[in-house]
Amino acid sequence: MDLELAEYWLAIEESDDSAEEVEEPPTPEGYTLDTYLLLSIIDGLQGVQAAVIAAAGADPPQVKPMPRPQTALDVVREQRRLATMNSIVDIFKPQVG
Repeated sequence: MDLELAEYWLAIEESDDSAEEVEEPPTPEGYTLDTYLLLSIIDGLQGVQAAVIAAAGADPPQVKPMPRPQTALDVVREQRRLATMNSIVDIFKPQVG
């Protein structure tokens, strides 16, 4: 029994848990049509699994799609979309002061 090794592995697991909270999308490098199709199949199977669990009367798990790569163009588009949505919300938000 090696307690130092156990402490080391536990520290790695805890650091991995905190890294999962801020999950960055994968890079487009190596992302092919095959990868896209496999991820689509996985997403579909998760939906089927949730439907089967719900049909059995239990609470189904939340279906979380597999992460897809993002390009810089995707990031800028999302930032612009969020800025537009925030400006719309600001129009209807009551003024304080």
